[in-house]
Amino acid sequence: MKQNKVKNYAKALAEILVKPSYAKASEGQDKIINNFIRILVSAGLEKKSKEILDLAEEYLLAKQGKNKITFEVARKATAENRAVLKKFVKEGDIVKEKINHELIAGVKIIINNSRQFDASMKSKLQKIF
Repeated sequence: MKQNKVKNYAKALAEILVKPSYAKASEGQDKIINNFIRILVSAGLEKKSKEILDLAEEYLLAKQGKNKITFEVARKATAENRAVLKKFVKEGDIVKEKINHELIAGVKIIINNSRQFDASMKSKLQKIF
């Protein structure tokens, strides 16, 4: 039951934030977020707030046609590597770089926490053995 509430609250937050009247006014967004937090507390869902906000972010990005892209790399990317990786990104996408030493080399690209392209050395070695 609580999972449905989490989804409903996340969708409601995304819906209100995507409205043109609030999308450009940061003070309006701040007021919405503060009121939303009060509602979560009164509903006893403050422990689920991170899950709700993460889900709301997913819904909001989907409504705006944008993606959340995580580049997992074995070591900090160079400027040349970043230039190549930026070809996968369009304006407005949220991009994170995460260092994962287990990859050995290469890159893993994760889109919206659901689709991934794994070009890491770890993945290639696992396929061989």
